[in-house]
Amino acid sequence: MKKKALIIFKYPHEWNEEVIKKLENNYKVEFLYINELKSKYFKGIIDEINFLIKSKDIEITVFDADYYKFINLFFIKEINSKKKILITQDDLELHELNAVTASSCDVILSACPLSVLKYKEKGYDSYYFPPENLKINENNYQKKDYDVIFFGHLTPDRKEILDYISNAGISVKILGNEIGGLRLPRDKFLETIKKAKIVLNLSKSRDAKSIRNYSSENIYRFFYQLKGRIWDAGLNGVLCVSEYSPGQELLFDNNEIPTFYEKDECVKILKELLNNEELLSRYKNKFLSKVKILSEKFNNFETIYQAIERPAKKRFIINKVPYWYLRIVAKQILLRNLKIINLLKAVLQFKIIFKILKKSNFITKVLVIFESIINIIWYSIILTFKSK
Repeated sequence: MKKKALIIFKYPHEWNEEVIKKLENNYKVEFLYINELKSKYFKGIIDEINFLIKSKDIEITVFDADYYKFINLFFIKEINSKKKILITQDDLELHELNAVTASSCDVILSACPLSVLKYKEKGYDSYYFPPENLKINENNYQKKDYDVIFFGHLTPDRKEILDYISNAGISVKILGNEIGGLRLPRDKFLETIKKAKIVLNLSKSRDAKSIRNYSSENIYRFFYQLKGRIWDAGLNGVLCVSEYSPGQELLFDNNEIPTFYEKDECVKILKELLNNEELLSRYKNKFLSKVKILSEKFNNFETIYQAIERPAKKRFIINKVPYWYLRIVAKQILLRNLKIINLLKAVLQFKIIFKILKKSNFITKVLVIFESIINIIWYSIILTFKSK
């Protein structure tokens, strides 16, 4: 009989279904959306989840951690599960935060191979886990309506590169949108990709806000990030030309995916490929061949399954929970569902804050508690009027 696993998702999202399917190969899967639970406070949510785990005899719990203002180190510790797995898609932006949270888990699954190495460097048991459905789409168009397609948010940096390419006489079909804009339905999106000769991947993170440093000032304008566009292109029979990223470099050789750093290099590569069908076909065949090999490898859940089933053996040690992390957690706990009318309930959450500060030094305790009092007063007013 299969063991039971519970996936705690933040909220409904298109990639949730793929995560469920991958785990269903080895486990009987239950899932929930934490934003839909009846309880609105830290302890109540934990109690609801633990009741579900006990009533359904669940042994494994998976936490969808990125960006959700509740799934932290102390939350995961309170969940009564034999094995705990953390999944992260956006570790580029959140690694410092996630690495502390992950110390309460047995296995880390990341959508970036470079992120996997960062966790291994710290002693975590981590594995590459692309959220996409890595299934080759055999029904591809022979007739190509577009030379180059780009899709994604149109940040100023990306727009500058795309304008440069267009001004060089290369036709680019843009499926991008401004940040916060609407996306094409997934089926129409994939149908359009198949009609392209080349998918262009721009790998820089969107802006400086994406490079979060919790202990000091932000230093870098961007990082080079592995993007899902590469998979979307290869799985649908289209060559990808990509801006450099180290995660991509771990998966592909340069002769399998044409790579550039600067926009003039990009234009040169695109012109060479579009003006030479034989060269385009050669690169495309190499790229698609590698995508097929990788999709077969990463669709196999066996290595991850074996890691989950092994007896827990932690090879890392956290000396202490950093001050900046405690500040974030305290704010997450106190600000949830905070309004003037339920101010008393928020104040009662201080019992939890005192518990998580138990092992901290005196100065840290004073600073976090003082800031928490200010946060409760300030945000109860702001959030009450904002809701109106």
